[in-house]
Amino acid sequence: MKKIPFTPLISLVLPIYNGERFLKESLESILNQTFKKFELIVVDDGSTDNSIELVKSYNDSRIRVIKNKRNLGSVAAINIALKNSKGKYIAVCTQDDISHPKRFEIEFNYLEKHPQIFLVGSSAIYINEGGKEIRRFRKYNHPKILAWRLRKSNGIIFPSIMFRNKDVIFNNHYEYHFYYRLLKRGEMLTNIPNFLVKYRVHSNAESVFDKERQDKLSKEVIEEFKTLRDPTNIIEKADYSFRLILHYLRTFKEKRLSKQNFKIFLPPFF
Repeated sequence: MKKIPFTPLISLVLPIYNGERFLKESLESILNQTFKKFELIVVDDGSTDNSIELVKSYNDSRIRVIKNKRNLGSVAAINIALKNSKGKYIAVCTQDDISHPKRFEIEFNYLEKHPQIFLVGSSAIYINEGGKEIRRFRKYNHPKILAWRLRKSNGIIFPSIMFRNKDVIFNNHYEYHFYYRLLKRGEMLTNIPNFLVKYRVHSNAESVFDKERQDKLSKEVIEEFKTLRDPTNIIEKADYSFRLILHYLRTFKEKRLSKQNFKIFLPPFF
């Protein structure tokens, strides 16, 4: 691959493992972004299909490929990409999901304008294997409410996040523990209401086939949150609860499921 002719402002992290089926859509949604100054770090985690050949078929100097000799798992693959990143910001991408053409432009501009925010996620459209929309999750832009809600459930859609490239690493509790550790060290996280990602739900998705383990890990993170001081007072909790109820009512129609097209697990985001 050719050397990137500029210093990337964003490092895109894309771990892949036997993702050939949906990878082309994911790659093209990344490479056709309105924001151009990025590097795409693809970590092939021991794929046995044609995933890596598909990546290499794109003659784009922004793509950097790292190939693991054996399958180390998605967390290790992400950390390898992070160690090799050069950008001011990190954006997470996945082999199954589709980014809106302006996703990186919008998230980059948001972080530039809000230096107090460490990480931003977005709303998402959930799609099935065929790409048909099945549900929407419109997120609420309020860092304090998000920090409060994260104590009970993971309210951030992982393939939508962008964050500052400052002392970050993931562990075996996946992204939920990452958010916990960021809050513990005093960072501010938020979501924006724009629908910037199409999140694909299918039987081979990690959130589905590994659901039991992820549920166990989530419960462990919630227990750790209990050891973290909650700065939210009673009045704020009442205010946040009221706002979330109003938000839920306003977005209820967007959250309705199509039973015909959607028969497997969805995580409970607010």
